[in-house]
Amino acid sequence: MTLDGAETGGSVEAEVWELFDADDAVTDETVYLVAAALRGDEELAEQLGGNASSPQRPAAKAEEGPAPLQAFLRSITVSGFRGIGPKTTLQLNPYRGITVISGRNGCGKSSFAEALEYALTGESYRFANRAKHWRDSWRNLHAGEPAAIEVDFAMEPDDNRSGSSAVIRANWASGAPLADCRRTSQIHGEKQQTVGALGWEQALITHRPIMSYDELGGLLEDGPSNLYDALNRLLGLDEIADADSRLKGAEKRLGGPRKTASDNRTQLIRTLDSATDPRADQVKKLIGRKPYDLEAVTATTLGTATDRAATIAQLRSIAALDAPDAAKAAEVAGELRAAIDAHADGADSVVKAMAAKAALLHEALHLHADDGDGPCPVCEAGTLDVTWRRAAEERLKAMDASTAEHEAATQRLARARAAAEEFFRAVATVPVVDGVELDTAAAFNEAVAAARSAPDGLSDLPAHVESAAVALADAAAAVRTEASKLADELEDAWAPTAQAIAAWVNLETAARHDDGQLVQVQDALKWLRANAETLRARRLAPVVQQAGEIWSRMRHESNVDLGGITLEGAATRRRAVVEGSVDGVPAGALSVMSQGELHALALALFIPRATATGSPFRFLVLDDPIQAMDPAKIGGFLDVLIELARTRQVIVFSHDDRLPAAIRARSIPAQLLDVTREEGSIVTVTPNDSPAQRYIDDATAVILDDELDDMVKRKATPGLFRMAVEAAAHQRFFTDRARAGAVYHESDSVWEEAKTTQQRVALAVTGTATGDVSGWKSYRPHRFPTIAICASGAHNGAKLDRAALTDLRNTVRDIVEGR
Repeated sequence: MTLDGAETGGSVEAEVWELFDADDAVTDETVYLVAAALRGDEELAEQLGGNASSPQRPAAKAEEGPAPLQAFLRSITVSGFRGIGPKTTLQLNPYRGITVISGRNGCGKSSFAEALEYALTGESYRFANRAKHWRDSWRNLHAGEPAAIEVDFAMEPDDNRSGSSAVIRANWASGAPLADCRRTSQIHGEKQQTVGALGWEQALITHRPIMSYDELGGLLEDGPSNLYDALNRLLGLDEIADADSRLKGAEKRLGGPRKTASDNRTQLIRTLDSATDPRADQVKKLIGRKPYDLEAVTATTLGTATDRAATIAQLRSIAALDAPDAAKAAEVAGELRAAIDAHADGADSVVKAMAAKAALLHEALHLHADDGDGPCPVCEAGTLDVTWRRAAEERLKAMDASTAEHEAATQRLARARAAAEEFFRAVATVPVVDGVELDTAAAFNEAVAAARSAPDGLSDLPAHVESAAVALADAAAAVRTEASKLADELEDAWAPTAQAIAAWVNLETAARHDDGQLVQVQDALKWLRANAETLRARRLAPVVQQAGEIWSRMRHESNVDLGGITLEGAATRRRAVVEGSVDGVPAGALSVMSQGELHALALALFIPRATATGSPFRFLVLDDPIQAMDPAKIGGFLDVLIELARTRQVIVFSHDDRLPAAIRARSIPAQLLDVTREEGSIVTVTPNDSPAQRYIDDATAVILDDELDDMVKRKATPGLFRMAVEAAAHQRFFTDRARAGAVYHESDSVWEEAKTTQQRVALAVTGTATGDVSGWKSYRPHRFPTIAICASGAHNGAKLDRAALTDLRNTVRDIVEGR
């Protein structure tokens, strides 16, 4: 099997258009909306707004310049960052192969991995998932200035360019926070640019080449949605997820008015159920079935076509009842009294005599006018002459004036009487209002009838007008007040319901404006999600296959078989389902795996993403991936690393020596480095080809240190002797077992059962922990005293000096070389 890296396909947009072509039922609206959603927020907004042209199938993109160079890691230089104080460089072999960087926890090795991650991406998985106070302490406590990272890359030659180099730098000003980092890149021979100029931004998402222990755990432990997102990125389907999110956002925005109107309608029905106004039942019928007749609802609510509206209108009319004004009545009564008095001033007899004399004088005047002067035809004593005529005319003139005055008084009296008698004729009685009892209506109507009944005597009429007007005004005020109150009560009782109806009508009107687009967006979203399953299945298949192959190598002694992996749902219901079986019985794989198995599975899923053929990164960095693995998994993990190293620079940070030991045991070519951290955060990187040699160097430093107390030397040195001898025995034992074909985890189990230094030397020398090594110890003079120091320290009088160190070196050499 060869791990070449899963290919995740080409352009997602192009594949979507292929699915359009294959679907005869897809509508133009769905094509337009899905295509616009794939391209961005603005494009979708323009499409929904009707301002966009029909989207076109994406043209095949011509290659713009040479393909991105393939990058190997050459070195990581760090100062003032995390566990590294003064400037330290991690030098790496910049080509295909395995590099293992070992060191105890806290030595600073993971700081190199975090520095690489931050320089490449401007963020860190660990930083992003820790509390603020932890992120704020990113500067080294002992030497936080200057804080800088420099990552040197070697570029693999291709058909267009020879090999080159590039560097990414991350620098912080004095006292600057983590986020205020200046990140730049520079290709050899070219000017300095942003990190984005390398063209790796998308690749760092799709083919992320770095994974820490925390991220390995989080991939599967943070829930199925987190794994869904990681695999979605691996498959290059972020565009689908983004388009889904955009369409979902549009659905929510367009569906908001419809949901609000529907929810409001439900509440309105409850309001109508509790209303006693008959209009409530009418409105409930109108909104009981779609399509709702909003005009009829409005007319029923606000118009006068209903019985209740007519009742309120009648009451409002009564409340506006116009009764004769008491002041006006007094004016009419006063005029009548004056007319009566004026008329009574002239007696009828005087008026008649005056009238008769006036008639006689008129005749005499006519006679005189006809016959001239002569004796009076009546008395025959007087003479009708000019003097008489002049006197007669004056008397007649006075009598005519008196008669005219009397006639005017008579007419005035007639008018005043008529006004008084007609004063209450225009007052309307209060009609009967259906369904409403007006207690004051009868009294008002009786007051109207009484007012219209004039007394027989004219002299009583003025007083009647005045008293009837006052009584009628009081009755009118009472009926107006009652009618107004009843109308207000009816309107107040209906007003909240009317307002609720009007509010729903407004909401329903607004919702109808977006209903058409809402249906189109929902259809587009449904089509996208259905076809996203096709895309996921198509692209996930090679990843699942490769992950299964990797898992099969790493699952030593695990009873969990990995089955299929599917991505289900979307948005908040998205999840990745990992199928499997336990001892042949189907089960959810994630629920039955141990911590080590989960990490092994996470690696199996991560590696195809990081090693996909489209990745520009020729390196793969794993920070402490074996921390939770048992020995059985380490052997399988090493098998995977060997296969990956055929095409990749594989860099592994490890907190213990198990992986380097396995590499030495199998004689696998690899760069083995050791990281140590001294006082003041001084970090050093040294070759780690032989752990035994490291312990010898430590013992040498202790023994030859003149400033150390002799008691300290006698306490510390034997332990270093013991670790050096056991490290040599470990290397020899595992190497021999590997050559014999034994699997690593079986050898590890045998090794762990041997508890003493002599038992472990016996394993290396004889192959069994109970083997007799007495002859081997006595064969060379340096062996026995060295093993004695390992066993009982310096209690037997052994000297801890240069000679003892020489014996230690020779003993270690004998064990390793099999002498």
